[in-house]
Amino acid sequence: MNDIQLITDLFQAYYNARQNKRNTINQLKFELNFEHEILKLSNEIKLRTYKPLREIAFIVNKPVKREILAAEFRDRVVHHLLFQYLSPIIEKYLIYDCYSCRKGKGTSAGIQRAAKFLRSCSQNYKEDCYIMQMDISGYFMSINKELLYHKVNGILQTEYQKYALLNKVIPFDVSMVEFLLRKTIVRNPADNCTIKGSRFDWDGLPSNKSMFYASQGCGLPIGNLTSQLFGNVFLNDFDHWMKKIMGFSYYGRYVDDFFVMHPDKRRLLNALPTITDYLKVNEKLTLHPTKTKIKQSKSGFLFL
Repeated sequence: MNDIQLITDLFQAYYNARQNKRNTINQLKFELNFEHEILKLSNEIKLRTYKPLREIAFIVNKPVKREILAAEFRDRVVHHLLFQYLSPIIEKYLIYDCYSCRKGKGTSAGIQRAAKFLRSCSQNYKEDCYIMQMDISGYFMSINKELLYHKVNGILQTEYQKYALLNKVIPFDVSMVEFLLRKTIVRNPADNCTIKGSRFDWDGLPSNKSMFYASQGCGLPIGNLTSQLFGNVFLNDFDHWMKKIMGFSYYGRYVDDFFVMHPDKRRLLNALPTITDYLKVNEKLTLHPTKTKIKQSKSGFLFL
């Protein structure tokens, strides 16, 4: 990749990042001299001297209480750059029924798909079927960073090899993307962040919802564009396992909220320990102890 292409890509990332952010102080500071800032960022990336700045940590209470670690605007530009490069590639590997943060999908698509599954599984509501809903306990704070890096980089390397076999050139510098992945994933933003508000704002927030209490080597800040993309990737192997190995065609997932439908309740009950073990051994994740439920189709169920 030449310098001009990287600068062009950074400008596109900048334009994407500034949407709905044009009134923030950090964004306005960046925009005052944005051409210089883009060139500076390009040089840092090229020389591998780029380092993310300190995040700002604060609590929001609506719609639910949650912790936000907001990246500086220049780092959001880098997040959008990574998204531009990785999203089209990752999209090829995701199952159809992964609904979060994907073009043409989202909550409405997830709800519609669940309704279609319910209609099909119940033979157009003429027969009983059962829905098992599950949720990961503290999903984003439990994501193992090294495991995540290897999952994302594995997809990246597979695509690189496919391009090479076809005598094509992948449209970005793979080593540069690997560098930015490391800088984005492996660091712990809670180690050197600025607290906005009071420490008391965190009162009542479960520890598994905070980066400050995440296990060493685990946790992604909620809200970053890259975190949303990586949240899809991290459970992608599990998605394929559920569909292909476990044989659940009526399966869908939105971030860490997922469901399985089957006409036989015993099939779901028997599968639950296997699912639990798979998540623990392969993904280092735990199902939420009180959110696993099995319901009869005639009772309906809430999804998203």
